[in-house]
Formats: sequence, structure tokens, C-alpha cells
Amino acid sequence: MSQAYSPTPETEPDQRPHSSRVVLLAWVAALVMALAAGGAAIWQVSEKIYTPGHTAEEYWDSMTRGSGSEALGFFDAGVYADSGEEGVDSVLLDGEALERSTAGIENPRFGENPANSGNAVMQFQVEGEDYETALPMESEETTLAFFQNWELTADSMSQLQIDVPGAAAGGIAAITVNGQPVNLVDDSVTMRAYVPAVVEIEVESEWLVGASRYVVVDGAEGEDEDQAHQITLDLEASEAAEEVLHEEVSAYLDSCAEQQVLMPAGCPMGINTPNQVVTESINWRMPEPDELALDFDAEGWETSDTDLEATINFDSRHFHDGASLQESHQVGFDLDIEVGASGEELIVAVTGAAGPGL
Repeated sequence: MSQAYSPTPETEPDQRPHSSRVVLLAWVAALVMALAAGGAAIWQVSEKIYTPGHTAEEYWDSMTRGSGSEALGFFDAGVYADSGEEGVDSVLLDGEALERSTAGIENPRFGENPANSGNAVMQFQVEGEDYETALPMESEETTLAFFQNWELTADSMSQLQIDVPGAAAGGIAAITVNGQPVNLVDDSVTMRAYVPAVVEIEVESEWLVGASRYVVVDGAEGEDEDQAHQITLDLEASEAAEEVLHEEVSAYLDSCAEQQVLMPAGCPMGINTPNQVVTESINWRMPEPDELALDFDAEGWETSDTDLEATINFDSRHFHDGASLQESHQVGFDLDIEVGASGEELIVAVTGAAGPGL
């Protein structure tokens, strides 16, 4: 018959305290390991997620998807409130225009400025050219008392001042910015844009065209117009406008050439000769109108190279001895050309001033 083990009085006092210490040490070790693991987890989350660089990356991701409300949510409340400022167009802050502002940006990389822990840095390329932009942030709140919440400041949003000299004179009331129509006021428009952005500006009317691309790499606070990015879109005559000019000038010169006289009526060219002219032999050869160029600037339309030269050939008889002559003369003249738009029509009025031949 077996006998149950019972500790002797000599061994019982030594065994019980030892067992308790082992349990206590194990518990303490487990607690230390849990705290260490928790601290490591907090550190990893803080270093990997709750950082200016990671915030910048999430902000950029929202921009590439054209989600303006999400991108704006990364800014502090003051910037959010100012985004709808009266008189400032916000088309670049959302939708297709926002998405297109990121389409030309390649190879984006994110990090932090070692000299300023509150600044995220974004490096990227546009058509092979390197750019770098700083995204200033600040942190005034935390999550779960451990993690800093970073928000973009006003310096991470930009303001653009786009000027289109002579737009009203050319009948241009709106431009296209990243594919979206934007109205002009006094040949200008002020716009907000996230940083960074590629802004493509175009005018494609029947008579005037213009295109410009601008890479926004830093912010400019909207309250100070001197800090806004200044962009000028120069307009130039379209091919259709130059065709109208050449057609009108050609028709005018043809009307002069058809007159078999030395001084065509209503025309700037003409000569005098002391000899007796055989009228039916008079032949005017006019310059090609393609030599004329149509320009446009802040003052409106103008033409260049209007100093032209025609050639006249005719038969004559010498005034004294009656000898037959074949005369040929180069006759310089100048055209006065006025160009203007009337609704959708381009009006070209051609007159002339006499040159040195008269």
C-alpha cells in the first residue's frame, strides 16, 4: 500500500518562500517584457506613422486621387476656413484640376528636414528636372497621449496671380487651368493651389492662343499679394487670324494691281514718269501678304513689317525723241492695318500711306 508524501517539518519552511519568489520574479519579468514590448510598439508607431514625412505622404496620396476635401483635412483649421476666400478661385483645390496638378510630378520621395523636425520634405521630378519643396507642419494635439498629430500650415498652400495682358481687348473672358475654365476679371485671376503642383494654363480661341506651364514648389500666403506667384500668359495670333489678315491684305493689293494706271485710286503705291505711257501695258506685281506678321500684346492687335515694295512694268515712248522704252520700277509703300474682334468675327481694315515713290 502506497503512502502519500508529506513534507517533514524540517523541509517545509524552506520550500514555500522559494516557490513564491520564483512566481513573483516570473510575473515581474513578464511585466517588464510587456512594458518593453509596448514601449517598442509605441516608438515604432510614433516613428513610422505619426511623423511629418508620413503625413506628407498621405497628403500627397489624397491629391493624386483628386480628393480636395481629404487633402484640405491635413491643414489646420485656420487654413481650412480661408480656402473659400472671396475673389480667390479654388478650382485647383479639388477634382480633375487637382488630379492633373499632380500628373506631371514623377518619382516623389518623402522625408524630414533634419534641421527642423516640423518640416516635411518632398523631392520630385518634372520632365527630368529635379525639384524639392518643404511642407511646414505643426503639432498641437496628440492621440492616446503618445502620438503627435501633424498638420500642414498656411505655408503649404500657395496663391497664384495669373495675368493675361490684353485679354479683354482680344475678346478673351476666360482661360483654361488644368483643363477647367476660369473666368478673368480685368485680365487677371487669383487662385489657390496646394504645394507642390504643376499648373498648365491655356487659351485656345479662334483668333488668339497661348500656353504656359508653372511648377509650384513653395507656398505663398494669400494675404500678401507680393508673395503670390506671379504668372503671365502672353497671347499670340492664331494661324486662323493670320490667314484672315493675309486674305484681306491680298484682296486689297489685288484691287490696286487691277488698275492699269501709274497711281491706283485708294492705294499707297504710284510713280510719275516724263514719258508717254502705253496704258494697256501697265502691270503691277504686288508683294506676297505672307510677309506680314500679326502680333498681339497688352495694347491689342498690331501688324509688323508693313513697309512693302511693289514692282511696276510698262512700255513708254521717250518724251523728246519718241524712242520705245520698257520701264520697270520698284515702288515702296506702307500699309495701315487695323485689326479688331467683333463678337466671333475678326475685322481687318486695310488702307495705305504713300511711300517714297510718290
